[in-house]
Amino acid sequence: MLSSATRIVGLYTGLAIAWVVGSDRVLEAAGLGEVVLIQNVKGVAFVLSTALVLWIFLRQEFRRRARSEEALRSTLERLAQSEADLRSIIEKLPDAFFRTDLDGRISMASPQFAREFGLTPHTVIGTRIADHYVEEDGRDKFIAALEESGGEVRDYRVLMRRQDGSTFWISANAYIRRDPAGRPIGVEGIARNTTAQHHLEERLRYLAGHDALTGLCNRIRFEDRLQHAIARAKRENNSFALLFLDLDGFKEVNDTHGHHKGDEVLVTIARRLSGILRNSDTTARMGGDEFAILLEGEISVENARSVAEKIIATIDHPLPGLDLSVSASVGMVIYPGDGTDADTLLRGADQAMYRAKRLGKNRLELSAV
Repeated sequence: MLSSATRIVGLYTGLAIAWVVGSDRVLEAAGLGEVVLIQNVKGVAFVLSTALVLWIFLRQEFRRRARSEEALRSTLERLAQSEADLRSIIEKLPDAFFRTDLDGRISMASPQFAREFGLTPHTVIGTRIADHYVEEDGRDKFIAALEESGGEVRDYRVLMRRQDGSTFWISANAYIRRDPAGRPIGVEGIARNTTAQHHLEERLRYLAGHDALTGLCNRIRFEDRLQHAIARAKRENNSFALLFLDLDGFKEVNDTHGHHKGDEVLVTIARRLSGILRNSDTTARMGGDEFAILLEGEISVENARSVAEKIIATIDHPLPGLDLSVSASVGMVIYPGDGTDADTLLRGADQAMYRAKRLGKNRLELSAV
């Protein structure tokens, strides 16, 4: 840069002096020598002074430009290094990084993102992320959630579809990207495959209300449904029946064949109960070898008795692989005649069941209330 300034000033000085001296030689040849000498001195002095000023100015300007270019080059190098570092981080992320434009087309994605959707890092670019939502309006709901939460969502869970049609759950942290003027230009975020976690949570929710062995309702869920049944019956002025049953001879099965065979018997009994009852009826394993059944829908005592006798007959059938017999003692109460609250109904059905056991087992007894 400085050598360029020197060359420019040198060229200017040479040409200017050549002009001054050359023109003055012409004047001298015309007989104006004394005047020419003075003009030469003044002209050369002017040229040298302006050349010096021009050289100083050009030197400063070129130095400033050199510093600017060096700063720009340094900035570009740092930017390139930052982009390389970002790309390296994105490529090594265990989670799926993605960036889309306003139309939902993927403009940048990590290899993990491509793998999750059954694509390659090259084929994923330009694809529409809306095509991977299981719900047809899945992306619209996602964008609405972003806007409602101020442009950013955390732990947004949604079911997605891979290229081969298989589905999986993701949890996404994302935000709306904006340009320097604040206008939206797309969406960027990180997603994690939470399919295993989702299934575990579903399993835990299921087990919270179901018996792990038989799949029937557990005591907590049954009591909750009983409360709802009471509320519905009061509102609609209906009745319902509550049956409580205990297996006769089940202890002998456990003592003779072990608890594993006892579990098989419980599963078989649960299947038999589910097979003869309506979908609207609720069947629960209350613990051990005790079961409870809720018969709703304006049921009469005669109809409830018929169902209870059918249950007793079904359970009394021979069990596969067992030389021991198992039967059922059943107690029954009717709402509202035998009680209007859950505790009274459960206690009445339980007492009726124990009375059935005392009176010979394998039979039905109604509440003594």
